[in-house]
Formats: sequence, structure tokens, C-alpha cells
Amino acid sequence: MGLLSFSSVLLAVAALQGPGTRLTYRIRVIEPTAVAPRVLASGAVSGALDSEMRLTLRTDTAEFEALFHLTPIGDTASVGAEFFTRRLVGRSRRGLPLWEEDTYRRLVRLAWSDTARIYPFGSGPGETRNARRGAWVELILERQFAGGEGRAAERLELADSTHDLRIEAVVRPRRARVILNLVRGDTVSGPRPMDLVLGEPPRVVQLVLRGRATTLVVSVTRPTPARTARDRAIALDADVICLRVAPSGAAQPFGTVCGRLNNVARQLPLPTGDTLAATFAWPGAR
Repeated sequence: MGLLSFSSVLLAVAALQGPGTRLTYRIRVIEPTAVAPRVLASGAVSGALDSEMRLTLRTDTAEFEALFHLTPIGDTASVGAEFFTRRLVGRSRRGLPLWEEDTYRRLVRLAWSDTARIYPFGSGPGETRNARRGAWVELILERQFAGGEGRAAERLELADSTHDLRIEAVVRPRRARVILNLVRGDTVSGPRPMDLVLGEPPRVVQLVLRGRATTLVVSVTRPTPARTARDRAIALDADVICLRVAPSGAAQPFGTVCGRLNNVARQLPLPTGDTLAATFAWPGAR
């Protein structure tokens, strides 16, 4: 099981909550040495207050992944984390590696700019001394007035190649810019851009290809829940949306196409012989 311990220093930061406030997750991976602790890596993820951070730390014998999210409460924040660990525990008779997997959750409350210390592989009974001799992660939450909406950003500096560290900003989209095209052979219809919002009623769109109009009913939804424990724990599909496509006047949909908001076209074959190309992108700031 994982362990979260917090320093006793509480620094209150007088900053605005709500629109215009930028959240920053600052992390350091530290390894104890005989002389002084050594920083293996450092980095930061920043974005709007609803931004989350996915952290991955791997060695030759262990993997640690976590998804951090928070709820601001005045001069403090309620920090939640979903953890997934995978450790090499031995080998089979045939020499194959045997791995042990575990998932768990933690919820704590800390002051802004306070430091949380995370022991990636826990310190359960009989392994406290070993766990504390290994590397730990320090997490600091900060907030600043941003003066406007900004995209999420990431920064990482790796000082030791024996540890594979990755940090990623995770933003759950509530609306998306969707550009639709019909494709048949080498002919493409004119693009039809739409701003779609999760939970709003389906929209009717008409696309014209080779003088023939096709009417579709579209809406955006969240993807189906992940199947594996790891995917659920670190929410690998948190920043994915799906476009549900149905014919006009029919309840049975043609299908669903899913993707991230990265300006990459996804294709959905239609019974008419055409292919619907849907490109997902972040909408402009309002």
C-alpha cells in the first residue's frame, strides 16, 4: 500500500479561486544517499483549476503510476490520487517474470504550497526500512492568477536515466470543436465545423457529397469505462470523447468514433458507402 506523509510547514497563499486561476503541480523525485538526498528528476504540470496530473515512474523491477486531482477549499485543497503499482516478485520455473499488481486510492487535505511526500511502493509491515531507502516523490501544489484561460503545460528535467519518469497534464473536456467531412474515394465534402457540449441534446447536421445530401444526428459522450484495473486507476481515457452518429429519424446509431482533442481525423464507415471523417479539437476560448 502507498503512504502519503506531509511536512508540518503550512504556507497560506492569498490567491483568487475560480476563473483566471492557474494550478501548478510541482514534483521532485529524490533518492537518499550517504551524504545528502539526490534529486533524480524534477518537473511541473500546470493548467486550469480542473487540471489533473498523471505521473509514471518505472525502474527495472517496479512500475508506479498515479493520477492526482484536487478540489480547492479556501486556503487549502483536498487532494485525491488513484494509484497503480506493479512489482517484480520473482520468476517462474520456466524463468518467466512474475509481477504483483495493486490499485488503491488516497484522499488528503493540505495547504497551498505545502509539500506532500509520496513513497511510490509503500511501506507496509516488514518493508518500511527498504521502502524509505528507495526514492520518494515530493509534490507541491501552487496557484497563481493567470489573467485569462490558458492551455495545460508540462516541463520535465531528468537527471538519472535509471528511472523512467513521465508527467502528463490531464484535462477532461466538457466541449469540443468537431469538424465533419464525408469521404468517398478521392472525393471529400466541404468541412462542417461544430461546437458540441457533453450532455446537450443531439444536433442535426447535413453534409453534401457529389450533390447528394446526407443528414446525420450527432452528439458527444464519454467513452465506456476502461476494462483493466490499470486503465481505470489512472484514467487513461479521461481526455477522450466520443461522437455518436445516427441517421435522421432512427433510434439505432450508425456507430461511435472516439479520440482525443488533437486535430487527428477519425473515420466511421456508413451504410451508404460513404465514410464520415471526424476531427476533434479544443474549442476557442470564450
